[in-house]
Amino acid sequence: MLKRILLGALVGGIVVFIVGSLCHTVLGLGEVGVKAIPQEDAVLAGIRAAIHDSGFYIFPAPNMTPGRTKEQTQSDMAAYMAKYWQGPSGVLVYSTGSGVALNYMKMLGGEVAIDVVSAFFLACILAMGAGGKSSYWKRVFAVTLAGLFAGLFLGLEYWNWYNFPTNYTVAYIAVVVIDWFFAGLAMAAIVRQRVVT
Repeated sequence: MLKRILLGALVGGIVVFIVGSLCHTVLGLGEVGVKAIPQEDAVLAGIRAAIHDSGFYIFPAPNMTPGRTKEQTQSDMAAYMAKYWQGPSGVLVYSTGSGVALNYMKMLGGEVAIDVVSAFFLACILAMGAGGKSSYWKRVFAVTLAGLFAGLFLGLEYWNWYNFPTNYTVAYIAVVVIDWFFAGLAMAAIVRQRVVT
């Protein structure tokens, strides 16, 4: 059974990688809702001057200093709400670059590893009987449903909390579901629950 789980994980991960690549490159779903920054050079110059550390930034940022009194917290929250109302608001995942070249092959390798490890956990679930002992299509549905869960959970959280664009979120969820549907087609043929007689 372990061989089937490992083979299912490997095949499923590779299928997710290939289908995801096609969804991004051929169908263009990876670019839905993504825009270039207008006047990018001027904006980047300002960001370089203001931010010196790589990280995940939110703006406007609430005062997160510990040890504030209740009154200070209420005053800070009122000031934060006023800044938020005025706008703009958003998140910035920022890397200083620091002269490091973009290593596309390393990123692709990382993606394959992520896909195979993720498929491993779904292969384990299939081996435990998700989708039933004998129904191929129920096993495909179980993997697809897991993909839908992952896409909805992450995509809608970012949409809700960080105002990710709705069209980007819908495309993201669609890609995840499509990826895992096709992976499910392969994995369900390989990984089945052991029938004890």
